Amino acid sequence: MMSTIGPNADTTRPQPDTATGVATRRWLAKRSTAGPWPWKRVPVTRSCVRGFTLLELIVVLVLISTVLALAAPSLRRFAHGRETTDAANHLLALTHLARSQAATQACIWRLNVDTQEAVYWLTFQEAGAFIQPQTAYGRGFRFPDGVTVTLDGPETDDETPFIQFYPDGRCDEATIELQETDGRILYVTCLSVAERFRIVTPQNEVAP
Repeated sequence: MMSTIGPNADTTRPQPDTATGVATRRWLAKRSTAGPWPWKRVPVTRSCVRGFTLLELIVVLVLISTVLALAAPSLRRFAHGRETTDAANHLLALTHLARSQAATQACIWRLNVDTQEAVYWLTFQEAGAFIQPQTAYGRGFRFPDGVTVTLDGPETDDETPFIQFYPDGRCDEATIELQETDGRILYVTCLSVAERFRIVTPQNEVAP
């Protein structure tokens, strides 16, 4: 009989279980039911990966085109309305500037509004004449296309309406009306010689 202990032990026969061997077999059994081995590559089959078909892409493009076509008029109206609001805000800023400059320089300033050409600009009095400032705000500014401008007030010799600002802080009572093609109206108005201009909607709400 061959010895099972020592250097002459028969290694082909199963050896008695040890604590380490039992723990290893338990770990292997648990891993076999837990899923694939972490170092093994899982084969990818055609059923696992599916792209878009040409028909699906065409349907998506048609839906996007339809939505854009329906939204385009609203987007154009929104953009045009934004331009009119920006023009009203710019007018308001020029009235504040003219009032401030008239008081600082002790001379009369004017906001001129050509309602026919849809252009507006600032001038100030010097040596009995009104000239445009040689600054960035001294050039002419144009109203957005399609906006109708109305200003009732005094006019220059060439029949251009204007609003006058005085060195003592007063200004002419005036209202500039901006009307879009869809009927939307904004007013840049001053109801008293001692007040500042402001933007008002037809519902008498101060515009944002």
